[in-house]
Amino acid sequence: MSAPLRRQGVAAGILTVAVGLSVRFPITSVSPLLGDIGAAYALSHTAISVLSAIPVLLFGLASPLAPWLVGRFGLPRALALLLAALALATLLRPLAPGALFAGTVLVGAAIALLGILAPQIIRLALAHRGGFWTGVYTTSFGVSAAAGAALSVPLLTVFGGRVAPSLAVWAVPLLAALALALAFGGRLDDGRVDDTGDTPIDEERVDDEPTADEHVDEERAGEGNDGGHAATPARPATPARRRGSILRARGLWSVTGFFGCQALLYFSLTAWLPTIAEGRGADPAHAGLLLAWMSVAGLPASLLAPSLASRERRRAGLLIASASLAVTGLLGLALAPVALMPLAVAILGLGLSSAFGLAIALIVFTAPSAARTAAFSAVSQGVGYGAAAAGPLVPGLLVGAGVDWPIVLLLLAGVAVVELAFGLSAVRARAERAS
Repeated sequence: MSAPLRRQGVAAGILTVAVGLSVRFPITSVSPLLGDIGAAYALSHTAISVLSAIPVLLFGLASPLAPWLVGRFGLPRALALLLAALALATLLRPLAPGALFAGTVLVGAAIALLGILAPQIIRLALAHRGGFWTGVYTTSFGVSAAAGAALSVPLLTVFGGRVAPSLAVWAVPLLAALALALAFGGRLDDGRVDDTGDTPIDEERVDDEPTADEHVDEERAGEGNDGGHAATPARPATPARRRGSILRARGLWSVTGFFGCQALLYFSLTAWLPTIAEGRGADPAHAGLLLAWMSVAGLPASLLAPSLASRERRRAGLLIASASLAVTGLLGLALAPVALMPLAVAILGLGLSSAFGLAIALIVFTAPSAARTAAFSAVSQGVGYGAAAAGPLVPGLLVGAGVDWPIVLLLLAGVAVVELAFGLSAVRARAERAS
């Protein structure tokens, strides 16, 4: 590997980790403080449910902007701009109730776009070890989520029970990530690659599929002289004709369904696990630690699942194992004795973290080409997160209407079964395209 490529790889690795560490604690640091936030800003239970749902809803609404951002500013500048916006929103949102909601909107949009651009960093500069770096990226998510959940209540204590500085202090690590983006972003390709370009991932080459027009042209080129007319030579396929719409990319909607289901489960538990634990008798600090424990327990799975998924023959088994763990953890959380709650949460963490790692891996390995990874990622994550916005919102509304938490958890177990069906469909679609 040449020195410039090595420097680009180092920069890409640093930025991948920096982004991963930045995009979960702005959410998980809020969940254990929802009661305190409600009291400090005089918010109703419904308003708190809406506040919890805003980031996930913005994950869906903001996602289509990702390809435009890369095309307009290039990948390094887009990363820096988004990290700056995320730090600013985190710093300013505790100022007042209105700023709390407006800042949360900006937080959700910035996180959504950063999450979409990260797979493009991997695809462009780290493709030779795509599975490993996808695992590193998803593991950094888990570290970020655990840090936010574990430190939010202690920070509240440090600041004398004042909610505003307890929320604003999380801008400090985001400013550090911004500094890394400014320092290392210049070593990256700007992301505005040629439309026909592609990058192999591990041992599998992921190429654009020929469109129907290509097949027609090829058939015409091969036709014999049937009525005294010479065969019509095929016209060279232009990039636009050859690629077709990203919405028709094979496997896109299966990957989108899988991504949406796993995100719905994750954000449901991220928003409400401390509340569920408190409802079963845990003190607030212990409830927040359970949320952190869910992230920590899932770290091995988030690292290993994408690496193992780099080999196509393993993906179906990994999907089955991931969904089974999620169902088991949810059933344990709903029905097992309170003393077994940490075990149920650990199993759930393994299932949710592996599912997220597999979701990112499916995007990286299923996208038609490196040039189209941002568009493929924008659709799958945008639509998926849009559906997942129901995760924080609906459980809160159901419980507010009198439905018990065990019933809600059983419904979420059903979502895990649907997730598995989408995942297996995505694996089949990828196999059909490769054949």
